[in-house]
Amino acid sequence: MGAALARSFDGGERRRLAGLAGGVGLLHLAGWGLLLAYGLGHPAFLALGGLAYTFGLRHAFDADHLSAIDNTTRKLLQDGRRPVAVGFFFSLGHSTVVLLITLALGFAVQWVVLGVTSQGGSLRSASALLGTAVSGGFLVLIGVRRLRRLTPQLVR
Repeated sequence: MGAALARSFDGGERRRLAGLAGGVGLLHLAGWGLLLAYGLGHPAFLALGGLAYTFGLRHAFDADHLSAIDNTTRKLLQDGRRPVAVGFFFSLGHSTVVLLITLALGFAVQWVVLGVTSQGGSLRSASALLGTAVSGGFLVLIGVRRLRRLTPQLVR
């Protein structure tokens, strides 16, 4: 079966597939290398990196991802094209979006932490005031609603 599969691709497609496989291998080596280099001094980070990697592997097989790749592959085949790298570019785009969201979240957390420490706690006191107002407002709303329901019973 493997030989028949290999013969189904022409020489250019086999080179392209080999390049894609090499690229994936290099990305994995770079990622694990960077994780190990940093993680040797920070074991918790090493454990989190390994956990994130395994969750990412599991996430790769979600039905919505597989159906997106399958639909794109089928469409390209209908158009008479050879969709050799659909999964690769889907995963590359998905990884890029996840990386950008992670960076944005990291910068947002850093901004909040710096805001709390550099402003003498003004951000912390403002968030505490907002939290108290929301909680208190919700309790008052529930109390008023309950009072309105009980009022007809009290009038009788």
